[in-house]
Amino acid sequence: MTPDGRVTELVTLPSGSIPNGVTIDRNGDLIYCDLGKQAVVRVTQSGKVSVVADRVGSLALTLPNFASYDAGGNLYVSNSSTSAISQVIDELLHPSPKGAVVCIRANGKSEIVATGIYLANGTAIDPKEEALYVLESTRFDCLRISIKKDGSFGKPEIYSKAFPAIPDGMAFDADGNLFVTLPGKAKAEGEPPADKILKPVNQILKVDTSGNWITLIDDPTSQKLDHPTNCAFGGPGLQDLYFANLEGEHFSRVHTNFRGHPLYHQR
Repeated sequence: MTPDGRVTELVTLPSGSIPNGVTIDRNGDLIYCDLGKQAVVRVTQSGKVSVVADRVGSLALTLPNFASYDAGGNLYVSNSSTSAISQVIDELLHPSPKGAVVCIRANGKSEIVATGIYLANGTAIDPKEEALYVLESTRFDCLRISIKKDGSFGKPEIYSKAFPAIPDGMAFDADGNLFVTLPGKAKAEGEPPADKILKPVNQILKVDTSGNWITLIDDPTSQKLDHPTNCAFGGPGLQDLYFANLEGEHFSRVHTNFRGHPLYHQR
């Protein structure tokens, strides 16, 4: 998608693919989480598709959700749950710590970073490369996992909590503030309409470096946001914040006075 809104198709994914979160490496390859293939998948700009990983150690990537690179080219991937995809809706109503985060290192080795996470969702690396951040969608919070100088990891700690709805995606600005998307709230069992999983909330939170948050954008009637999920900074000076929408058929963009922290492929 170009800045003026023109859209072209890069590749048709293999049959059975259910694409989820996506990131980009420095070759311009797309690295995305595939719920259908239960794997992390690479797509080149020429359209070649290959599997990066479908398990890490003893953990099968049953529900890979989102991936983030650090500056060294190590790829961190959230696996939302060990449950089957058909059972995840039930986890929205009955939270369970079945999520995990793994690291697929640039040298080809891989390891499990943390387990026991409540529906692990969006991931992000802070600008100082000191920690990995992971959203817990069914506990309405954000975890911080320190990245030690020897390459090992600390234990997950709650960084920010009591979000007003389910958190999905997030992005850092250059000053270390987090921007977190809240697409909606889980409906009660039997609550209409039957074909929708979430009640819309459509909020964007700004979380400061102390973990305190404020509501930055609130669009309850879905005028511009429609269940926003992943987000990323781009555009001139990395001051445009782009949003993917779970519902509707559009991307959204807001111009900010913040400068986004450059991702791996933007540096």
